[in-house]
Amino acid sequence: MDIKLIALDMDGTVLKTDKTVSPKTVRILRAAAARGIELVPATGRMRKMIPKEMLDVGSIRYAITSNGASAVDLEKDRVIYANQMTVEESDWIIDFLMPYHVMVEAYAEGHSYIDQKHYSLLSTFRDYPPILRDMILKYQTFVEDLPGFLKKNGFCLEKINIPFMEEDVRRELVEKLTQKREYAITASFGNNLEINAAATSKGDALSHLCTMLAISPEQVMAFGDERNDLQMLKFAGCGVAMGNGHESVRQIADYVTLTNEEDGVADAIEKLLDIH
Repeated sequence: MDIKLIALDMDGTVLKTDKTVSPKTVRILRAAAARGIELVPATGRMRKMIPKEMLDVGSIRYAITSNGASAVDLEKDRVIYANQMTVEESDWIIDFLMPYHVMVEAYAEGHSYIDQKHYSLLSTFRDYPPILRDMILKYQTFVEDLPGFLKKNGFCLEKINIPFMEEDVRRELVEKLTQKREYAITASFGNNLEINAAATSKGDALSHLCTMLAISPEQVMAFGDERNDLQMLKFAGCGVAMGNGHESVRQIADYVTLTNEEDGVADAIEKLLDIH
């Protein structure tokens, strides 16, 4: 395969459960970069949450963030492609969600904002990994009156993330929001919910980035584990699902590798691209 770009989901894919990148994966990714292959993190995270462990791999210029709402040139510190909600769609989704007893993370311009009154909800996140709770506290900006704050600033939201909710609430939100054609609904782990503009996906952003770089889909390898990775794996000439991936991702993949705990990314690159 003549692979020119490798798109890499982060959580559950390149990152291990403890949110580190294994030495073997770092070594193989650096070897791929040395061959001239573009390494592109493609994550549901906002821009500032791309982990240092990933950036320290080196040779990473571009990133896809917020499930494809933005493609960023990290070297020039600028957004090169955006597919966000309109102001009207942003205001509607916030007003719709606020009456629910859920924590709403609103991604805008590379940052995430949470209403101060939702801080207390963290203590109700049953069986929620402490490392993810710590990430919320580290990367979020808490504001008073989230709807008023967003409207005052006229933000076009990149994404809404609801990190945890009871299953009955999740079902109700999915049922109501799937009737709204303005939004795309997905998830990156079991009980979260992620909301983007209808046409937004990692696959869409990856397609635009590849056009800019004159790289064809056949020259792309993409790795992912969850439902927000589906469009990206479908776009890529070689879509690789993690062994720990959601069943829907494994079903559409061209290749299923080992789990993220077993260096699945490194193993697939070694076997499929003969990079060691």
